[in-house]
Amino acid sequence: MTKLELKFNEDSFNRLFPFYILISPDLQIISYGKSLSKIGSELRNNYSFLDFFEIKRPFLIQPTFHEIIKNNDQHILLEYKPNGVSLRGQFEEIDGNLLFVGTPWFTSMNDVIEKKLVLDDFAHHDPLLDLLHVLNNSENSSKELKELLLTINKQKNQLKKDKEELNRLSYVASANPNGVVFTKLDGTIFWCNDSFLNLTGYSRAEIIGKTPIEIGKTPQTDKEEIRRMVNAFYTGESFEVELFHNHKNEKNFWSRVKGQPIKDHNGKATQYFAILEDISLKKKYDDSLQIEKEKYRNIIANMNLGLLEVNLDDVITMANQSFIDMSGYSLKELIGAKAGELFLTPESQKIVESKENLRREGITDSYEVKIINKNNTPKTWLVSGAPNYNMNGESIGSIGIHLDITEQKEQEEKLYLLSLIAEKNINAVIICDAEGKIEWANTSFLKMAGYNAEEITGKKPGHLLQGEETNLETVHYMKEQISKGLPFNCEIINYSKDKKKYWVRIQGQALYNKKGEIIKFFAIEEDVTKKKELEEQKEILLEDLAKTNKELEDYAQIVSHDLKSPLRSMNSIISWIKEENENNFDAQTVKYFSLIENKIEKMDHLIEGILTYSKIDKEESKNENVNVHDIVKSIIDIIHIPEHITITINNELPIIKADRFRIQQLFQNLIGNAVNYIDKKEGLVVIMSEEFEDHYVFQVKDNGVGMPKDIHEKIFETFKAYTNSKHSTGLGLSIVKKIIEFYKGKIWIESEVGIGTTFFVRLNK
Repeated sequence: MTKLELKFNEDSFNRLFPFYILISPDLQIISYGKSLSKIGSELRNNYSFLDFFEIKRPFLIQPTFHEIIKNNDQHILLEYKPNGVSLRGQFEEIDGNLLFVGTPWFTSMNDVIEKKLVLDDFAHHDPLLDLLHVLNNSENSSKELKELLLTINKQKNQLKKDKEELNRLSYVASANPNGVVFTKLDGTIFWCNDSFLNLTGYSRAEIIGKTPIEIGKTPQTDKEEIRRMVNAFYTGESFEVELFHNHKNEKNFWSRVKGQPIKDHNGKATQYFAILEDISLKKKYDDSLQIEKEKYRNIIANMNLGLLEVNLDDVITMANQSFIDMSGYSLKELIGAKAGELFLTPESQKIVESKENLRREGITDSYEVKIINKNNTPKTWLVSGAPNYNMNGESIGSIGIHLDITEQKEQEEKLYLLSLIAEKNINAVIICDAEGKIEWANTSFLKMAGYNAEEITGKKPGHLLQGEETNLETVHYMKEQISKGLPFNCEIINYSKDKKKYWVRIQGQALYNKKGEIIKFFAIEEDVTKKKELEEQKEILLEDLAKTNKELEDYAQIVSHDLKSPLRSMNSIISWIKEENENNFDAQTVKYFSLIENKIEKMDHLIEGILTYSKIDKEESKNENVNVHDIVKSIIDIIHIPEHITITINNELPIIKADRFRIQQLFQNLIGNAVNYIDKKEGLVVIMSEEFEDHYVFQVKDNGVGMPKDIHEKIFETFKAYTNSKHSTGLGLSIVKKIIEFYKGKIWIESEVGIGTTFFVRLNK
């Protein structure tokens, strides 16, 4: 037999089920009946089914597609959320979707009229119309009356049983000193005892019909606790929460609420009852206790001393933050670990084991132990240990307070080492008390001053060591610095016990305690007598040298003048001879005369260079704004530049602080040097500068003969010429370097034979 299939179009399905809803697996509305749109004008396709409808029966915690399918064999009660209209019917799975077919539930014809429903809005088989018609006209058939009476009697008997049970419960609830309420499944209260009225301050009329949340919620009530209570209520489970509860007239109070569902013979919850207990006093006591606990917990957690508790098996049960910081381990790593195995060196473990025996005897003491922290760093701890007892006075372990004294131990060792160093120091070392009296001095001091330790102890150094040639201003300076607790550094004349004078350089400083108070002074004295004598000799030599330099400078002026005079005479005589015998000399003789003139000119340049070189760092230097660009342009205008050579300035040269004459000498020598050594048919000299944060770098570049690398450093040496040029005296670049060194600058070159040379000059701003 072929499988029976029924097919409907939308119109025919609407006539049979005008209140249907078709729902997709993700609970989106696919379509709905035409009459349903009159009840819910807000309904739209492709909207969530759960946004508009609530499944009232059966109660589902999380309505899902599969949960609803599981209940497709039950009578379903839906509520349309916007207006509260109930729909009764059932779900059926159709082609992977959910189909709800049902009908609205009205108790009177007025409800139908209010929704603007007509006869055509209902299916012809819908019994609701008949029932409403019967109710509206008060016509009941005898059969219906009998059925109704049977139902009423059945309900009456059940009500009698429920009433008896309720009476028993109400008696118990009424006698309960705590508040008791009974609620419907929707949470509304339908009964409460007098204690609940007294606790909340409301009348029974104000409570009945309200929910416990409406009665008890305050702005301070914990929302998380309310959520727990509501979730338990809707899942049919018991609950216990603590809430800050509202009171109508008086101060609000803390309550403990215990709820329990009342279930029928099928195990389904039919109502709820809850017990409300005022725990304000207990809460206040707990809060006070908690505050005290927190206070002491914070003190323990934040104190600088590490606190550790161990049980009788040396297992760590508690550690504060300071101990965590000291050890390098986290609290999780500490709890449950054995303290001895975690920190102690083998030697320290023996010490702690011996101390544990004292703990068992109730003895408290302190001791030092060597430990290794998590970073594998050795430390020294000072431990104060005591036995730990429970409430019954039984020993349950030990409590130890730990202080990291690694730094102090290191300081002790350093102090001991420093004392050895001070004792063996070749310089004198003394330590004075806060009043400036000597407490200790090393052997070098005693040897220098000629006293023994007994003779100087308790004396002030100034009273013992100062004499007639001691500078009073220096003495006053030291007293001022000492009175202010400031360090001092000076040189002074002291006298030994046998009145022998000697110079010392003194460096002194105050020592402070943790409160910032001066507790001691210390000073280191170096015997600088020989150095002073050398300085005096140096000053004499410098004076002699200055005098000699002046004499040499004067001599150079005289020699230059005396040498130039015969040269000028020789040049004049040669010129006369050439003029008088212009046509009598052969070519070879004229050539010889030209060589003599060139040598005289070179000699003149050499004498002028010597004079210039000697005066560079002797003459007084002016510090003025020098426009290098203008100076270079003037040099180009005054020196002889052959026609085949072009000089260009690539950028605006800067203004610097210097002596105009020296800067002109510097660039005139560099530019002249570049011009003299160009061997190309088209010569080129390029001058440029570059600015940096604290200096300038100038460049003078030519396309001349160039120089091999092995003479780059030698060309600046005095009287060293590496060319046969008639213009070379061996002093030009020496003068340049001396000027640059005078200004604490730097000069260097880049050169390649046959290509050319670039001179770089660095001058500070």
